Amino acid sequence: MALTAPTFSVVTADTVTGILAADLAAAKDLVAAVYRQAVAGGIVNPPSLFLRPDAGRPERFIALPAALAEPSRAVGLKWIGSFPGNLDGGLPRASAVIVLNDPVTGYPVACLEGAVISATRTALSAVVGAEALVGRPGVVDRLGVVGAGVIARRTVAALSACGWRLGEVRVFDLRAEQAARLAGEVTATGVGARMVTSAGEAVAGADLVLVATTATTPWFDDPALTRPGVTVLHLSLRDVTAGAMAACDHVVDDPTHAAREGTSLELALRAGLDRGAVQPVGALLSGAAARNPERAVIYSPFGLGSLDVALAHHVLTRAREQGLTIDVPGFFGASVTEPAVEIVLDRPADMAERAR
Repeated sequence: MALTAPTFSVVTADTVTGILAADLAAAKDLVAAVYRQAVAGGIVNPPSLFLRPDAGRPERFIALPAALAEPSRAVGLKWIGSFPGNLDGGLPRASAVIVLNDPVTGYPVACLEGAVISATRTALSAVVGAEALVGRPGVVDRLGVVGAGVIARRTVAALSACGWRLGEVRVFDLRAEQAARLAGEVTATGVGARMVTSAGEAVAGADLVLVATTATTPWFDDPALTRPGVTVLHLSLRDVTAGAMAACDHVVDDPTHAAREGTSLELALRAGLDRGAVQPVGALLSGAAARNPERAVIYSPFGLGSLDVALAHHVLTRAREQGLTIDVPGFFGASVTEPAVEIVLDRPADMAERAR
């Protein structure tokens, strides 16, 4: 059977945003489905590859490859850069692309703006984890937010969009303008929210805590994190100290992935945390495990490339259905369809003949 090179498409951030916002429930269900597949061994999700151009500095790139057979066959790679200094210049910390490949030929078929997909999958993974731990949809008397950047804003918005009822929200960020912005966005939805001046004040009395900072080493050990029954969404992965981690149960997307690259979980395990206290979220979603309501639980989703690839495939499918892709004719050039040109190397005798 003859094969032809596929059409290569580009999908912009505006298109990605519109498609995901139009049916956030479908995207959330897709995230939950991938988690179930992960715990059942139904995905290929190698460890993320970290590239740090300058040792000792926070700037980094991460490559996240993945392949899935269900719920749709998809193969691809997210390439994301994290440059915290961008925030001081008015740019987002993270930028990314996702490349999808044709599972039959291996050819790249699309390049999608990846930062929106990445932030959305992080927010939805938080919602899916929270629903597995608290209930669906959840009722929260007080939400404490530490770190009010893009991830926190998208997560709070996703909780609201997915039917969560929030009684009160307290927000802290070292950048007061960020905290004020998130508090204002929440207030505009009819929920009481206010900016506070410390992380401890944000989480005091909270039954749900969201931590989403740019910290690279653990620093946060407030007793509110270990209060029986509290649920902590530890999206930034490196804030909570080993001591606080030891007093809690733990849920992750993948136990191996989550315990590497200096995460709080990795450091806590090195300090003696029982690995039996760590459960994959897919086990809770499938009913194979359940939380202990008498214990504090910290949910630390490291971020599976399979989520990015699955959501990118979903977005690409919808974009093509709606005629929203930017197709690039001839991207692979004529050489992929023309017969190969045979190159014959000169034999020594031929070279000698021409030299006469």
